Amino acid sequence: MHGSVEPIRDAAPDAADLHVPPTARERRWALALLLAVSTIAFIDRTILNTTGQAIKADLKLSDMQLGLLGGAAFALLYGMLGIPVARLAERYNRVRIIVVAMTIWSAMTALCAAAAGFPALLLARIGVGVGEAGAGPPSQSLIADYFPPDRRAFAFGILGLATPIGIIFGAIGGAVVAQHFGWRAAFLLVGLPGLVLSLIVWFGLGEPARGLADGRLAGAEAPPLGAVVRRLAGSRAFRHLVMAGTVVSFVGSSGMTFAHPFFVRNFPVGYTEAAMAFALINSVSLAGGYLLGGMLTDRLGRRDVRWYGWMPAICMVLTSITYVIGFSQSTWFWTIVLLIPPGLFAGVYYGPTYAITHNLVEPRMRASATAILTLIMSMVGMTVGPVVTGWLSDFYAARAFAGDYAAVCAQGAQIASCAKASGQGLRAALVTVCVLFSIGGLNFLCVARSLPGELAHLKRAD
Repeated sequence: MHGSVEPIRDAAPDAADLHVPPTARERRWALALLLAVSTIAFIDRTILNTTGQAIKADLKLSDMQLGLLGGAAFALLYGMLGIPVARLAERYNRVRIIVVAMTIWSAMTALCAAAAGFPALLLARIGVGVGEAGAGPPSQSLIADYFPPDRRAFAFGILGLATPIGIIFGAIGGAVVAQHFGWRAAFLLVGLPGLVLSLIVWFGLGEPARGLADGRLAGAEAPPLGAVVRRLAGSRAFRHLVMAGTVVSFVGSSGMTFAHPFFVRNFPVGYTEAAMAFALINSVSLAGGYLLGGMLTDRLGRRDVRWYGWMPAICMVLTSITYVIGFSQSTWFWTIVLLIPPGLFAGVYYGPTYAITHNLVEPRMRASATAILTLIMSMVGMTVGPVVTGWLSDFYAARAFAGDYAAVCAQGAQIASCAKASGQGLRAALVTVCVLFSIGGLNFLCVARSLPGELAHLKRAD
C-alpha cells in the first residue's frame, strides 16, 4: 500500500490485496498525514485573519475589502473547482492530486507577500483557493476508504483538528512574525512548509481499495456527476445538512475573519496578544468539539442513527447563545472566558456532517459529494459571510459615529472616535451573525428525522 508504487490512474490491485483492509498502523499513518495536509491548508487559508489588521492599515482597506480577502477571494474558485477535482479523484490516484494541489496553494500563499495593493492580493488569494480546491474531496474520500462507517465521524473529527492546530501555529506564529517583521514576512514563512510536506505525502501515503471499508468493492467506473447530483438532491437529510453546514460556514468564516480585529479594536492589546487570545479560544474549544462530536456521535449513533443529527442540533443552539453572550462583554477577561464554550459547541457539527455525507452515497461518489457540499458551503457561507459581516461592521460603525464616518474614518484616519466606532460596529456585527447558528440547529433536527429511513433504504438497495 506504499504510495510510491501507485500510478496516477487507479490500478486494479492484486486479487489478494482486494480483500485485505488497511492495518491499524496504516490507518493511523494515513490519518496523521492527511491531518498534516489539512493543517497546512488551514494555515495558508487563514493567515490573513491574524494579519488582517496590519494589512488593512498598510494597504488602507475597508472592512468590506478585508471581508472579500478573507472569504470571497478564497472561496470563489475553491468551491467552483472542487467538483471537477472531485471527478478526477473518483477516477485517478487521489494521493497524486493532493500533492499537486498542495504545491500550487503553498506557492500562491508565498506570492501574497509580493502584493502591492488590494487587486494583486485579491488575485493571489484566489490562487490559494485554486490550489486548496484539490485537497478536500480527495482527502475525505481517502478517509472513507480507510475507516468503516461507524468510525468515520471520529476520523473526520480528527481530520477537523487541522483547524485548532492551524490556529495555534498560524494565529500566534503569523501575528508574532507580522508584528516584528511585517505581514509580508508572515505570508512568505507559512507558504514554505507545504512544499516539503508534499514530498512526504507523495512517497508515504497509500491509495486504499475503494469501498472495502464498507464491506464491498466499488465498481471500476465512477458514476456520472448527474447520478451523484440526483442521489443527493433526492435525499431530504442531505438537503437539510447542506443548509445547516452553510449556516455554520457563514458564521464561522465571519468569526475567523473578524475575531482578531475585534480584539485589537475593542481592547488595549497588540497583534500578538490578540492572536494568542484568538488561538486559545479557538484551538482548545474547537479541538474538544471536533473530538467529542465525532466520538460521541459514533458511539450514540450505533444505538440510534438520529444522534448524528440530534447532537449537532443541540450544540448549534448552545453555540448561538454563548457566542452572543461572549461577544457582548466589555472587559478583556470575561470576553476571553466566555468565548471558549461556544467554540466547543460549534466544533461538534464537523464529524457528523461529513460522516453522514459519505454514508449516504456509494464509494465512487464520495469525493463528488464532498465537493458539492463544499461548493455550496463555500460559495454561500465563506463568500457571503465575511462580506456581509464586514458590511454590517461598517454600517454599525457609521451609526455609532457622530458625523460622516465614511469621510472621516474610512481611509484609516487615526482618530480616537473613529477607533471607538469601528470597535462598536464590529462587535454589533458579530453578535448579529452569531444568532444564525440557531437556524443550523433546526436543520440538523430535520436531518435526524430523515436519516433512519434513508440509510435503511440504501442498505436494502445494496
